[in-house]
Amino acid sequence: MDQDTLCINRTLQGDFSAFEELVDKYQGRIYRHLRKIVRDDNQAEDLLQETFFSAYKGLNSFTGASSFSTWLFRIATNAALMFLRKNTHDHVEYDDETANQAHEMMTASPEFIRTPLEMLLSMEGKKIVEDAIGDLPVIYRTVIALRDMEGFSLEETADVLGITVPAVKSRLHRARNIVRETLTAYYMEKDISDSQRV
Repeated sequence: MDQDTLCINRTLQGDFSAFEELVDKYQGRIYRHLRKIVRDDNQAEDLLQETFFSAYKGLNSFTGASSFSTWLFRIATNAALMFLRKNTHDHVEYDDETANQAHEMMTASPEFIRTPLEMLLSMEGKKIVEDAIGDLPVIYRTVIALRDMEGFSLEETADVLGITVPAVKSRLHRARNIVRETLTAYYMEKDISDSQRV
């Protein structure tokens, strides 16, 4: 029996300190995830509290069919998406057919492929990637946050989002290509700017 399951069982037996252990373990990851989706520190804090309150209330419904972390991220993601539906004009959900028409499939340009690895991994490059991910439509931002930043498997990501694995693959492919195109444009612009200064 893993540590999360032990804490869950102790919580269900009335030991609230066991739930506090789960909060301590996951609150950093959950907060970062919420922050990536809603892009607001204060709202992410509020949603973090809401997530753990909902998890505590619903703990007896946790069946163990998925890992506790997957279940918790599902609660957090749903809370964030519900907030966005109510409070923003962001396109929180639409089918992948519509998404495909909105964002044509993009492929890496030769300029991107030739970009030195050390440039892509520089702090400047990381900032461009973070900004590009933050600018993604929420259906792409969420899937790339779960898969590429939190390290969930395709199956776990599908479970959190309540979609199929092929849908995860499709959205992830589009998300990565949009980010790749942003990086390509940035480094092409940088090369032109650098060459003009020489």
